[in-house]
Amino acid sequence: MSQVIVALALVFSVVIAIFAVQNTTAVDIQFLSLRATAVAASVLVLVSAALGALAMLLLGVAREISLRWRLRGLNQQLKAAQARVAQLEASQAAPSLPPPSPANAPPAAETPVIPAPAPAE
Repeated sequence: MSQVIVALALVFSVVIAIFAVQNTTAVDIQFLSLRATAVAASVLVLVSAALGALAMLLLGVAREISLRWRLRGLNQQLKAAQARVAQLEASQAAPSLPPPSPANAPPAAETPVIPAPAPAE
């Protein structure tokens, strides 16, 4: 996936460079209270592209930091939950069962009595 992004960025850069080379006409620029006269359109395009790339970089870094903070919090929650599970498992370890009392013992199975054969006379 990252190779596709790099390839697209390269293609975009080449298109911007071609556009900048073909548009060398001097133009006047006014932005809010800032004014510049006789600036080449190519310089304007390259500066705009660079500012856009910088803005995207800053947004990407902010997102990465946010995701890492969230991951750190989730890892801390996971460790706390695993410790709680281990604690509960230790407290639930069943001690050996006491032998059943005769009153509570299940009835013994009766073994059938087989009569002995009669002696031959």
